[in-house]
Amino acid sequence: MSGVYWVEVPELDIRVLCASPSDSVKHMMKQGLIQNIEKKGVVYETGPNAILLSDIMVQNSLFSNLAEFPVLQMLYKQGLIIPNHPGNSGQKPLIMGSKEQVDIQMEYIYRGNYGLTSIEELVSSGITQELAKTIMDMKLKFAFGKLQNSDNLLNKLYIQGNKKSTIVDGLEIRRVAVNKFEFIYEGESIFVDLNLDVDESYGTTYHLGLTSFKREYFSVIHTGEGDGWDIKRPCMGSIITFQGKLFLIDAGPNINTTLNALGISVNEIEGIFHTHAHDDHFAGITSLIQTDHKLKYYTSAVVRASVFKKLSVLLSIDEEMLYNFFEVYDLKLDEWNNIDGLEVMPMLSPHPVETNIMYFRALGKDGYKSYAHLADICSFSVLDGMLKSDESSIGLTQEMIDKTKENYLLSADVKKIDNGGGMIHGMGDDFIDDKSEKLMLSHSAIPLTKELKQIGSGAPFGSIDTLIPAQEDYSYGYAFRYMKSYFPHVPIHWLKVILNNKMELFNPETIIIKNREVNGYVYLIITGNVEMIQTQDNIFNVLSSGAIMGDFSGIHKLPSAHTFRAWSYVKVLSIPADLYFNFIKENNLYADIERLYDRRSFLESTWILGESISYAQLNRITHNLILRSFKQGESFSKNKCIGLSILKSGSADKTYSNGLKIKLFSGDVFNESEVLFGDSNEFNLSFTQDSQIICIDQKYVDDIPILFWKLYMVYEKREKDIQKG
Repeated sequence: MSGVYWVEVPELDIRVLCASPSDSVKHMMKQGLIQNIEKKGVVYETGPNAILLSDIMVQNSLFSNLAEFPVLQMLYKQGLIIPNHPGNSGQKPLIMGSKEQVDIQMEYIYRGNYGLTSIEELVSSGITQELAKTIMDMKLKFAFGKLQNSDNLLNKLYIQGNKKSTIVDGLEIRRVAVNKFEFIYEGESIFVDLNLDVDESYGTTYHLGLTSFKREYFSVIHTGEGDGWDIKRPCMGSIITFQGKLFLIDAGPNINTTLNALGISVNEIEGIFHTHAHDDHFAGITSLIQTDHKLKYYTSAVVRASVFKKLSVLLSIDEEMLYNFFEVYDLKLDEWNNIDGLEVMPMLSPHPVETNIMYFRALGKDGYKSYAHLADICSFSVLDGMLKSDESSIGLTQEMIDKTKENYLLSADVKKIDNGGGMIHGMGDDFIDDKSEKLMLSHSAIPLTKELKQIGSGAPFGSIDTLIPAQEDYSYGYAFRYMKSYFPHVPIHWLKVILNNKMELFNPETIIIKNREVNGYVYLIITGNVEMIQTQDNIFNVLSSGAIMGDFSGIHKLPSAHTFRAWSYVKVLSIPADLYFNFIKENNLYADIERLYDRRSFLESTWILGESISYAQLNRITHNLILRSFKQGESFSKNKCIGLSILKSGSADKTYSNGLKIKLFSGDVFNESEVLFGDSNEFNLSFTQDSQIICIDQKYVDDIPILFWKLYMVYEKREKDIQKG
């Protein structure tokens, strides 16, 4: 797949997975690189025994290095760590790459195995000493009595600069350029390029059909029933709709693919309820930090602490910085927590890392309706086997085991359970007497047996359980908020003139406005994603909810400069172009429209603001930005531009105190350190042409996660350049 390679030297028994994004194990399975074999009566898997890490942590909003599942596959499914296993040759799996990325992965794998790793860390999350001791005893039971450092499980090799490094005798590797490597063996060379082009993605092993759905008062959309090894289906997850708002339950790999198949933009997501930090429930979280608003993050404090430790390691940032991406709400365990009318009760579930099961309910005309999401639970036989004994001080008390079973069996109108089996997952057989109205079996790559089919239903992708139907169309509420963001000072009665038009649903791949044709309607996107294409200038952008299509060409009765094409099911408010023109004219908006259109078009063309920011947010920025002019030879003065500074036109030289000079052009930012941290590297900025600077208020950086994240990436790159001199 794009940016990922398999390099094998059979004579040396070396099989290298080059880059390890989410679901790379599934891709190897699909390609036949992982297969079942039998030896000495034991059936086990083949696969890689080494991983070459990408030099670049995140590409195109996706993690390039997520070695947790490949390492689990090597250690357990290949048997490399299991005593007396035919696959155990005594050689530990190898992880290699830059020192920075190797060290990150070693710590990330450690956190992925165990979560919080001491009673002190557990207590600092806010739980009691007694509960911390219980959780630690449980972890040790899962870990066979000892939490193993990653160095005990894996070998590592640092590839320094472009120097040759020996993988094993006879096989060498060197870095040719950033993310480009050469393998050398007996006079032969193989080159691999782990870089993704700007339009490339790691992709999925499955195909999801496109569907649309109605935003109900309270419903559950099923977005996956597979596990981390299922090549045909997304990992177990759900979306809750409540009063028209959308909430994720977990964020597994390829979450953007899932959302697009449902006609949802990531910017439409209100928040996420999180069960735990294993990658099949966690890997999509980078997509959620690259949005235009802080997502509300809901889980218990102990799970949040576990997730944030793992995420901060992966992103290589301080935990405190994660609060720039999420609006955190710690939920109280074993209590109903009220979230603006939606109630949720998290309960701890025994697992190698801190894990919640979650019950949801909302009040309707027939009383409470409820949904239960039981991801990564334990089978009753495993729970019974965890009982503390006289010989062992670790494990669970009988009271804890009984309480866990009782929590699992609470009835709900709809309940989805983990049916993965094995040592750390649930068994559908345990729920044969469950009193829930509808029981759904999930989180397994294995087809249901006839016996299990009598116990529970499936949860095919895109299927919906409506618990409380909506008696209103939330689309017009969305439309009002979007129009208000465009025209904040227009009287309400004029906005209602625009809103009094028809909602339309376009099928995927439908051309809504064609290039070089005059459009008779202006379209406000309510839900879904639209491709904006202009091939002659190599323009390809994705518009999402809140964007207006065809406004400039509609007002001027000019041929459209772009083609607008539905990428998913797309709901729009269709506004006659003549009506839109009269609306603009009667409210004296024409001059503002021209000015805002020019400024917004520039912001959309920049890397820092050109993706993942909704039109509503872009309009807020455009309405409030300040434009400053500077003459050639003039130096930048900080008091002339408070906040984020972007060069709109012209050019400049930025010279640091150590003499390093970088050239800046249109679209570049230059005061990233000051905006992020309130301090700055000493530098002088001199304009080499007459130039204009756009000044954007600090609050937008603080409020828009994707803007903060991209600014941090600029800062990291320039810091490395400064250190190199």
